[in-house]
Amino acid sequence: MIVNLKAKALYNKIFEGTETWVANKILVFQKRRELRKYVKHLPKLTSEQKKAVREFWKPYCRVKMDWFRYYAGITGKFDPRYIPEDLQHTRIDQYFNQKRLGYGFNDKNNYSLIFPGIKQPKTIVRKIGSLLFDEEYHLIDIGKAMALLAMCPEVIVKPTQETGGGRYIEFYDTKSDAERLKQLLLDPKEQNWIVQDLVKQHYEMAKMHPQSLNTVRVYTILLEDCVHILSASMRMGGNNSRIDNVSANSGIIAGVRENGALTECAYFDMLSGKTTNRHPQGMLLSEIKVPSFDKMLDTAKRLAQFTGHFRMVGWDFSVDEDGDIVLIEANMRKADTGPIQCLHGPFFGDLTERVLNEVFGRK
Repeated sequence: MIVNLKAKALYNKIFEGTETWVANKILVFQKRRELRKYVKHLPKLTSEQKKAVREFWKPYCRVKMDWFRYYAGITGKFDPRYIPEDLQHTRIDQYFNQKRLGYGFNDKNNYSLIFPGIKQPKTIVRKIGSLLFDEEYHLIDIGKAMALLAMCPEVIVKPTQETGGGRYIEFYDTKSDAERLKQLLLDPKEQNWIVQDLVKQHYEMAKMHPQSLNTVRVYTILLEDCVHILSASMRMGGNNSRIDNVSANSGIIAGVRENGALTECAYFDMLSGKTTNRHPQGMLLSEIKVPSFDKMLDTAKRLAQFTGHFRMVGWDFSVDEDGDIVLIEANMRKADTGPIQCLHGPFFGDLTERVLNEVFGRK
């Protein structure tokens, strides 16, 4: 047993370690190349600001000054506690979240098992590998699957692994698109999908843009004492898009205050820092408030207790027509810190030094 454990540890160190090292190098290159494109038009840091960054980060690691130039230039507020995005992805996220477990644990087809008792969109058909299942994980054939789908006028189809930015999400009319749906479910190359009924969202969530399911992302971190709420931000579709994600070039993102009210400005282009105080359809952001927000934060804290291997998670919620919180997605890896820091300031806020002390081994 001891020999097997040592052999496994050696394997992980050599092969998985090398793979991670290469992936990290590529990610750092991509992030910094993107950063250079947008930082050159922003004001440079003063000598005092550079000194503050160096002194704050000296106990931990070297950081690139352009990250602090970017956030200070975009927000108009300098703070040495901003988290460089390349460091977040290659060191901090990989410390708190177990990469090797991510593919199975963060599979949308497993949410019903991992988060029992938490309201989720109604699942019609699951495609796991090349096999079909109903909502309760009973094995079914294509005939039964199509019969279940015919009971819903319209469905949303999502890939269940490694998704982000609204990629590959599609809406199907179960009558006119029946043949396309059937081909997707039968195609052996198209694996790991989930077909769900549409969520009927709360009036307050729908009034700024009813065409999309508008969601709130709540970030939590699980530390030794308890679950901490890091931030909350609302993502809204725009221009008749049915996807609410900003990275899909179709929506906007605004911060959510402690009372559920939105911040006065939102971003619709994070990299260039373009902001607006209105939704593209004209509604003032100050007129929008997330319903059942306290219940949403309580739900996020409860969910974080289920994910000990993933201590830093971005929970995507909606609010249905009855005011109930609905879990849409759990983002258990690669926390998207850029939008949060533009909206709320340093990602970890007053927990920054505590988090960095744990990650870098300082007491």
